[in-house]
Amino acid sequence: MTIETLKNFGLSTKEAQVYIALMELGNAPVSEIASRAKINRTTTYDILENLANYNLVSRAEGKKKHYASESPELLIAFLDRKAREYKEKSEDAKKLLPELKATYNKIPKKPKVKYYDGEDGIIAMYEDSLTSKTDILSWLNTEETADFAADYFAEYYKRRAKKNIFIRAIYNDSELSRQIKARDKEEFRESKIITKEKMDIVPECYIYDDKVSFMSLKEKFGVIIESKDIAEAQRKLYELAWHTADEIEIKV
Repeated sequence: MTIETLKNFGLSTKEAQVYIALMELGNAPVSEIASRAKINRTTTYDILENLANYNLVSRAEGKKKHYASESPELLIAFLDRKAREYKEKSEDAKKLLPELKATYNKIPKKPKVKYYDGEDGIIAMYEDSLTSKTDILSWLNTEETADFAADYFAEYYKRRAKKNIFIRAIYNDSELSRQIKARDKEEFRESKIITKEKMDIVPECYIYDDKVSFMSLKEKFGVIIESKDIAEAQRKLYELAWHTADEIEIKV
């Protein structure tokens, strides 16, 4: 059992340290648990109380207050409770959404720039594209997507098609590009493949609604610019590139 695993289950780093220490000791006073977890006694006591409230450990009174580890099966019950809580919060958020949207729409539409970092940030950018009310215009180096969340892309393509969001894409020539193009019809897309010499671009770009997103899957960094004027300018430049591509497109 690792601290990272327990953190994935919803415990903090220090909670995970104390939980593991007590699992190893079985039954011990706070001072001994604190020493093993390498956390000061006062903080350890507070954490043990939290874990007891989670029903992951039990209290044992005596001259010194002891705590005892509980069956690891109770960790499953803890996760089930957390899942129910998150589901309830999600339902509450859905009820609040119309009110939040009404407030959001009152904000003056000024150009916005949002930065995204890490794999989760890049995925958030793709998720944003699924809100598009217009066709998506895109160019990308498919070789950069090969090692990035492959399972996510497979589902993303299906979800976009299911939402009837059409996309036009310009790719560099690669085996993956040819595989993607072969699925154009079923994935609601029209794509063109260009030689590497003419399409040696690493970052990916999406143009949709009033947004332009640039993302580097290699550097795991991206930015979404929301501006009507910038989006329109990029859209016109894309149309020039799209029609020019007819002359150098590789027919598959």
